[in-house]
Amino acid sequence: MSPRSRLALALAAWVVAVGCASGPGSIDSKSLAASPVAILYREEALALKRLDAIGDLEKRGKPGDKEGVVRVETLDAMFGGAPDAQRRLRELGGHLALFDPRSDAVQVLEGAPPGARPLAWSPDRSKLLLSGRFRDLMQLFVWDRASGGFEIVTSGPEEHPMGCLGAGGRLVAVEARRIAGRYEGRLLAAPPGSATGLRPATQGPSDVFPSCSPVAPIVAYVTASEDGVLTIAVLELDAPGAAPRLVARGTDPVFTPDGAWIVYAAIGTQGNRLWRVRPDGSGRTPIGASTTDEGRPAVSPDGAYVAYVAKDDQDRERLRVRRFDGSGDRPFLTDGDADAPAW
Repeated sequence: MSPRSRLALALAAWVVAVGCASGPGSIDSKSLAASPVAILYREEALALKRLDAIGDLEKRGKPGDKEGVVRVETLDAMFGGAPDAQRRLRELGGHLALFDPRSDAVQVLEGAPPGARPLAWSPDRSKLLLSGRFRDLMQLFVWDRASGGFEIVTSGPEEHPMGCLGAGGRLVAVEARRIAGRYEGRLLAAPPGSATGLRPATQGPSDVFPSCSPVAPIVAYVTASEDGVLTIAVLELDAPGAAPRLVARGTDPVFTPDGAWIVYAAIGTQGNRLWRVRPDGSGRTPIGASTTDEGRPAVSPDGAYVAYVAKDDQDRERLRVRRFDGSGDRPFLTDGDADAPAW
């Protein structure tokens, strides 16, 4: 599969094939960081309707997923689209919500843009970056935790479906262009401490899923090699002409709060696994042992835990939590489904 095809799958699905996991050692909810987890939440009835829509879409056929790195629901499911099953799937995407890891309570954020999906908190957890639709284009918004208001931070004519916030509120965004019937992506970065004035940071055409270091002008992202392998790259934003450093094969990178590690999902012999690697490419280590798929990691503000999305034997997407050292594992949300956690 070509790099551009792999990018199209990533931009389209934005969903990783994941599964349940278990491990020794219990996790007491009182030990968890009190900071809320932003999620894409589907209550029980909506989750079941979405399963039906996915079944209808799969009957129509979907792009291949031989490597198991990215689960595909087609480009049109995210960026618009004509087929009824795809449109139906987008309408059943879920609600932007905050999950309390200690009480298991879910608060839906009212007033969010259509198709809102959480992406990343600012380092101080005062602002939440999210994607949503504006004039039929995917754009980036910021939710202010203190005021509860939403503000759009990117605009057309191109799509901006992914991004992250670095130190001082610095914005990094994916610019997605539809060229010859396919989407291509590159990274744009604002000046230090700014969410405006975006300028190209990479040339693309297959750069997606950015994660900003909370302590340094560094961004980790996913790029596709010439032979179509998804690889995590690390780029220094304030070093003009610096080449990105390839640190591991995988997807969904996210920095730990101290910037010392990147947690990500990588394909193994039995599906996706959670791993960690240092920004210089050293110290690659699995986070726990599992016999099923797992992905979409989000690290707690104290760096002690990793939330992730798992798929159960009924094809339901479940939120779970594991210690950063790989020990312990438990369900994180017992009612409904969840995706795209940001902690």
